[in-house]
Amino acid sequence: MFVINNIISLLEKKGLKQADLCEAIGISSSTMTNWKNRGTDPPAKHIIPICEFLKVSPYLLLTGNELNEPLCSFNENDHIRKYRTLDEYGKKLIDVALEVEYERCVMTQSQPIITFRRLSENKVSAGAGFDLNNPDQWKSIEVIDTPEARQADFAVEIEGRSMEPDYYDGDIVYISLASEIPVGQVGLFVQNGKGYIKEAGKDRLISRNTEYNDIFPEDGNIECKGRVIGVAELA
Repeated sequence: MFVINNIISLLEKKGLKQADLCEAIGISSSTMTNWKNRGTDPPAKHIIPICEFLKVSPYLLLTGNELNEPLCSFNENDHIRKYRTLDEYGKKLIDVALEVEYERCVMTQSQPIITFRRLSENKVSAGAGFDLNNPDQWKSIEVIDTPEARQADFAVEIEGRSMEPDYYDGDIVYISLASEIPVGQVGLFVQNGKGYIKEAGKDRLISRNTEYNDIFPEDGNIECKGRVIGVAELA
């Protein structure tokens, strides 16, 4: 099949006018007519502009069929371009990282998913503190099915950096209800109506990131709400 036939077919399927295509790619209507009557394919310089007008891939335009695998996006092509400029050492680093992330994603996709229905809408802080006055407001999230997900009583999202490198801003941690936890373990604590993910110390709540201050009972009564038993893996 001639490419011109594919063009005419796509115009008809999409309800587009030949005149508008001619104007878009800068040719006269008579040129298009000549291509049709003679069975002549457009010059290569017009292929991409025609694809852009029809909003199809060059592969579809030239063959009449779509690829089973999607074509590379602009960002993917940009990554390929950058990869080709790297030396052998740089390429090895990227190859290792790519393989690790590929295996992680494949494993994640093969793992069962459950709906966890007790994520608090109130974020807690590993740093500055957030209001937890609405503990009955919950939302559901899709997570990888793990023992921690099934054992947890609820979950909260961390906002802050004071527990790095063990817990990060944006982590969703599972909480098992407990009124007290052993020294050295990490839990959810409330002081002055604000929630904190901290390590239990003998006389304070400890921030594992030394850039942040610890929390002391002199500043207000500290109440333990539960123990952190894991970090949620989002589906």
